Amino acid sequence: MEKTEFFETAVQQGFYGIDKGGLTGKKDNVRKYWEDISIKTAIRRPILNLLNHKEKLRIVDLGCGSGEGYELLTHIPPANKTTIQRDFMLTDANIKSYLGIDISPSMVKQGRDNFSGKDNIQFIECNLATDHGFLNMGPIDIYFSSYSSPSHLTYSELKNLIEHIFETGSDEFVLALDLFGKFSPEWPLYWNHEDTDVLPYNMSWLYPTDQQEGAISENYSVRFWSAAEIRDLIMEVALKNNRQATVKCIDRSILVGRHMATGFYNKHPQKLRFEVNKFFDRDYRGAVEHLHADISFLDFFKESHPLEYQRISYYNKLWNTTISFLDALMNKKKIPLAKILEIAPDELKEELHMLQWLEGNSSRFPVVDFWASIMGPQVACVLRNLEFGLPDGLGCGHGLFCTIEVNKK
Repeated sequence: MEKTEFFETAVQQGFYGIDKGGLTGKKDNVRKYWEDISIKTAIRRPILNLLNHKEKLRIVDLGCGSGEGYELLTHIPPANKTTIQRDFMLTDANIKSYLGIDISPSMVKQGRDNFSGKDNIQFIECNLATDHGFLNMGPIDIYFSSYSSPSHLTYSELKNLIEHIFETGSDEFVLALDLFGKFSPEWPLYWNHEDTDVLPYNMSWLYPTDQQEGAISENYSVRFWSAAEIRDLIMEVALKNNRQATVKCIDRSILVGRHMATGFYNKHPQKLRFEVNKFFDRDYRGAVEHLHADISFLDFFKESHPLEYQRISYYNKLWNTTISFLDALMNKKKIPLAKILEIAPDELKEELHMLQWLEGNSSRFPVVDFWASIMGPQVACVLRNLEFGLPDGLGCGHGLFCTIEVNKK
């Protein structure tokens, strides 16, 4: 099945456009409280830099779906925690124009319906691989993409698009590229493929568990990227166009990617995302025994891909230490608690002490179920924030989110 056919079916069956969090589905809790926040945090400073020079911004959303990018960009809180005058950094008043680009007619129609009556918002059907005419509509300040939409382009197609963006963009602009990470533990069978390859991917996780096996046939081709590849590409294009570019990459969803649950590409399905979804939902406690991450199937890459292996292994260590500490807290195991605190990495000790304080002061919180309402969401945030604190991305997550700040030399 071609990707356009799949997405048309997805829209018609209600997989897209419904802003509903939960344990499963496209807009589950991990997407809302982990992945969305990861994107907002990464792009906040580049947008603020633009707003320091420009009162109103022109935005193009590359692979916009039904307008989820607009919702993301207009719901980014200020970084200054003491600022109470403004709920969000970028608002409708700051957006001179928003143009949503998508190959799917159904998504474009749904986007128009969602934002009808807003004169500064447009949606057009367009194939980013071949049609760049929209770039001639005037200088753009933000070229935004989310949830791996540029990975549907081949290397040469994405390079061609980026070259046209550098040629037509404002003197100062931001390009946000959200790509599939090549070295995610979800698909180790792809780690050794040539850089030019486009490889099969499917969204079978949208289906109920008993239907996922059949959905694997609904593959379409995408390209998986390392941070080094996208940096090299950006620097080559910047040099050609006499531009200065600053690239920042983050690895998003290293252990909670969609296909960690299905196991279709690594043959080691784990319930990590589902259980973290339960932690974010204040009605569920989550099952600690299903939260210990096992990445032993990546040992094969210890020598061939040392940087990527070490990055994932280190995060895996932080993750499992947190879960072991949670288990000790829940079961009142005082000796393991002390031992875990003693050997925990420095960046984790403060988080563990915080969890211990919460558990010791549970009576202060007026909730029906302390573990479901307070402790679970906080543990999920610890796991999330540990990922946020990792060094620059390598391409080890389900998503590789790159912000590129571009200026004239």
